[in-house]
Amino acid sequence: MAQVYCDIVPQANGWVFVSDGVQSAAYPSYRLAVEAAKTHTDRQTGKRRTFIFRQQDLKGGMLEIGAMSQAFEQRAAGAAGQKAAVQK
Repeated sequence: MAQVYCDIVPQANGWVFVSDGVQSAAYPSYRLAVEAAKTHTDRQTGKRRTFIFRQQDLKGGMLEIGAMSQAFEQRAAGAAGQKAAVQK
């Protein structure tokens, strides 16, 4: 199975993700860029690839963020559960 990097990087007008050498449109927040990258990679799963999410650090290097994107999903699920409880 091939490993493909999906990089989340800052741009002058927001955040973008780069996958397979193709840059996405700009997103106003880091979180939205990560969510869009996850959606993009979910559509690519039939191609027998493993995606590795990375973020640019302050020195220009790339750090894996797999655990961070899972934390976003858990936080979003928790927020949705809290919102539903408040609405009842």
